[in-house]
Amino acid sequence: MTKPNWNTIRDLFPAAKEFVYLATAGAPPISIPASRAGIRYYEEMASQGDLPWDRWLAEVETIRGKTANFIGANPEEIAFTFSSSHGMNLVAQMFGTKGEILTLADEFPSSTLPWLQQRSTMRFIESDPAGLLPMRKIERAISAETRVIVTSSVQYKTGFYQDLIALGQLCHDRHILLVVDASQSIGAIPLNVHDARIDALVFSGYKWTMAGYGIAVIYLAKQHIQSDRFPIAGWLSARQPELLINNELDLKNTAAAFEVGCPNFAGIFSLGAALDLLVKIGPSHIEARIHELTDYLHDALHNRNFEIASPSDRCDRAGITIVVVQTPEEVVKALTQRNILTAARGRGVRVSLHIFNTFEDVDRFVEALEEIEKPEVAR
Repeated sequence: MTKPNWNTIRDLFPAAKEFVYLATAGAPPISIPASRAGIRYYEEMASQGDLPWDRWLAEVETIRGKTANFIGANPEEIAFTFSSSHGMNLVAQMFGTKGEILTLADEFPSSTLPWLQQRSTMRFIESDPAGLLPMRKIERAISAETRVIVTSSVQYKTGFYQDLIALGQLCHDRHILLVVDASQSIGAIPLNVHDARIDALVFSGYKWTMAGYGIAVIYLAKQHIQSDRFPIAGWLSARQPELLINNELDLKNTAAAFEVGCPNFAGIFSLGAALDLLVKIGPSHIEARIHELTDYLHDALHNRNFEIASPSDRCDRAGITIVVVQTPEEVVKALTQRNILTAARGRGVRVSLHIFNTFEDVDRFVEALEEIEKPEVAR
């Protein structure tokens, strides 16, 4: 595969020309192709109403296949929804009523609250002072009652990257279900859900896939797809929705049974265009670029004696770095005034680098941070 021209790719993201955009872990800008895909739907709806309905549905199925290919799944294991939070709720309704749920203390609330809502018994594993969670610590935390392990692929406030292949093997050996929120890695780090033996996975379209708000994906492993187990139902989740049968429950025997009503066509089309761009660049090139930029960032911070509260080894991180500062909220505001977009998380400023970023972006951030923090308070 040809090495990408990162400047050409950057040109596809107009916001990258206006800002030093270091906030992909929150929400990055979308590309021109992703924007046009959503706009095309609205223009067709404005000029034709729903005359293209059948064509739109066919395009949804094409994008379902693209999504499946991107994460190493089968199309029948993929469902579209409007947020990963909603997706995790559906998974929790299917899996969370019996046994103990094991999760991480650093998890984003949307990974834990759906299980608590099901009145599940939950135990939280603390990471070590460096933000790491070694596999042996997870293994020691497993009890005879553990039925599900819920984890993010990358922790949002530390940047720790979970070894899903090793964790999936551990869960398989212990007959434990593995549920993953991959919002902070899909689009940044390649993943094959079958190789990782993941039972269910959700991810947001508005983070590293750069597809915008209102679209998310649920992966449900084939062995868990049973039409009588889906916790919700609607006219489009029926096996033959066009028949409009209202007195008999006959749901699809695919993950698409989660899709109970009319699709978010614009969001799905934007996701399709976003995935096309990621595939064209090449997931391995994307991962290497993110690591290259993050290495450069870490070196620059170390050279100025700033403390990094994120893993240093590539195998333990993706694209998130936490830089320790005295007053994170104030520093983020000061950076924003300089058109440098970051986020305050925990003890520091969260920086997240993606394909539209450059070494110059990193230089501008580090120079501004040093001005704001002052050398005497830098660590």
